[in-house]
Amino acid sequence: MKKRVFMFVWVALFVLAVVPAINLNMGDGQKKNTELEWWRDSTLYNLDFASALLNRFFYPHGISTNPDQVLIGKDDWLYLGEQYDNTISRNRRGATVEDAEVARIIGQATNSWSEWLSQKGVSKFRVMLSPDKTTIYPEFLPGWAQPATESATDTLLKNVSQGLYIDTRTALRAAKSRFSESLYYKTDTHWNSLGAWVAFQAFQTEIARTETDLRWLTEQDVRISNVNERQGGDLAKFLRLKEILRDDEVAIDIKSELPVETAQYDFETGRLKRSGGNPEIHTAQRPLLVKSKNALNQKRVLWLRDSFGTAIAPFMAATFSETVQLHYDAAHPEVFARLVEVYKPDYVFITVVERGARRKRFGSFPPLALSSEKAENATLASQGVSF
Repeated sequence: MKKRVFMFVWVALFVLAVVPAINLNMGDGQKKNTELEWWRDSTLYNLDFASALLNRFFYPHGISTNPDQVLIGKDDWLYLGEQYDNTISRNRRGATVEDAEVARIIGQATNSWSEWLSQKGVSKFRVMLSPDKTTIYPEFLPGWAQPATESATDTLLKNVSQGLYIDTRTALRAAKSRFSESLYYKTDTHWNSLGAWVAFQAFQTEIARTETDLRWLTEQDVRISNVNERQGGDLAKFLRLKEILRDDEVAIDIKSELPVETAQYDFETGRLKRSGGNPEIHTAQRPLLVKSKNALNQKRVLWLRDSFGTAIAPFMAATFSETVQLHYDAAHPEVFARLVEVYKPDYVFITVVERGARRKRFGSFPPLALSSEKAENATLASQGVSF
């Protein structure tokens, strides 16, 4: 017994000595020393390197060491795990009675916002639905994770007024056979620039049905310039294999008579944050005003969006002279209403990924209906209905 205790102590001491040495002498050791205060426990005893080694071993066998975050599919395709809106189980089970009730509430709220915005002078209010990667590329999922025929998204779309939601799923599914390039990254949650362009085309086609005076980008304006290799995306990062796994970056060129030049401002303070070119824009947690020189239309847009809007941003900037961008989770009803009152947009658009479209935020009503919304939500909570 004493011998075992002695051996355990020696092994523990060995690990305590070796782990800091590995962390301090790895390739990024200099960076850790200078930027992360090397003497801290979080730096010296960081076990990320061990996780990376384990993932290097298990990944070729299709085994995820973190299945709640990442699901390993076929042909090196990675998907979000259950930790994110229970995506896999929701897709497998199909639509439920609770999904129908949530869809009914969201449908009522969306209709209310449409009427409220119309009263405020907004010409068009639309919600652009961005499909989950599992919806467009289910063939690379493991067999046990295949989605059901009738989804919660289908139920949602049946409960909103026709035309308010722009469903881009059909366009993206059809585009799979038209392009040899993928529309989504293999190692990332999101669509790439090509997928974003296909979705934006579907979006602008629907808007153009009634907004006949607007000018739009055409297939002659947008071209694939090249396909480059890039590091793995956010899903690869979850597995600590970002530097190991590779993906394709489909580069898109937007051509016009005059190049689009953007300037980004903090909407509240007016402070210039960035200018030049027409880059992708990451999600803003504070209202961000983007002004576009040489845009096709001199129109103002209030755009509530998530990370799927990042790749869409260049197309939006090329089309509209001004957009105020904000993550929809930061746009509580009062914030949303205030932005409309202050900014006075011509159009209000929302871009939401499919798995996020059923969040409680989309069941919120405009200011005049808030009291009735709270009463109904209290009733529903007592009945066990949740978002």
